[in-house]
Amino acid sequence: AVVSTQSTGEGTRFTPAKHKASIAFARERGMEPFRHVLYPRTKGAAELISELGDSLGSVRNVIFAFPGSNNPDTSTMIAGKSTDIDIYFRRIGQEEIPKEKPEIEKFIVEQYRDMDNLLQYHAENDAFPGEPGQSLPKRRRSLIMFYVWAAVSYGLGAAFLIHLISDGCYYMLAFIGLGLLLGGIAAHNIISYATLSKSSTYGIEKKKAS
Repeated sequence: AVVSTQSTGEGTRFTPAKHKASIAFARERGMEPFRHVLYPRTKGAAELISELGDSLGSVRNVIFAFPGSNNPDTSTMIAGKSTDIDIYFRRIGQEEIPKEKPEIEKFIVEQYRDMDNLLQYHAENDAFPGEPGQSLPKRRRSLIMFYVWAAVSYGLGAAFLIHLISDGCYYMLAFIGLGLLLGGIAAHNIISYATLSKSSTYGIEKKKAS
């Protein structure tokens, strides 16, 4: 069976504070800091690559970049706005992958160095180097289906609530309202863990206890 696994060596999001810490980390060790990525945490990925050994067929380095001032987010999708994205894909064969952990860690850092250089090239040229790849057509079908199912779901829900109100089922309405309230609180708490302030503490200076 073919198995694939994804590794994000940075282990956290790119923020100004974390980038500053990454630069300091590199300079403390006499290395050139990265401009567009954070210094990777190599031990986990190196352990995985080392354990896989010859069963590891290849490593694929995938880089995403948005051309121009394009910086989409969730609201872009909800609004149905189209966006462009450039993807750089490189396959690294088994013969190029080191076998020993110290060399694997260096190999991972080299991949991030290449990634940083490619992102710098993209920032200066609004495209990745090399021949332009395939341009995929923009499809609105998925967005349209999302709105259709949302309209159907909300419509059925509204009809059900109107039926409960007309039949005087106020206890059921109170129970449903309580469930929605608790569900909203739970969703809010789950989403809050994804905020930048609650992400990895990489690059955040901890206050010393007095």
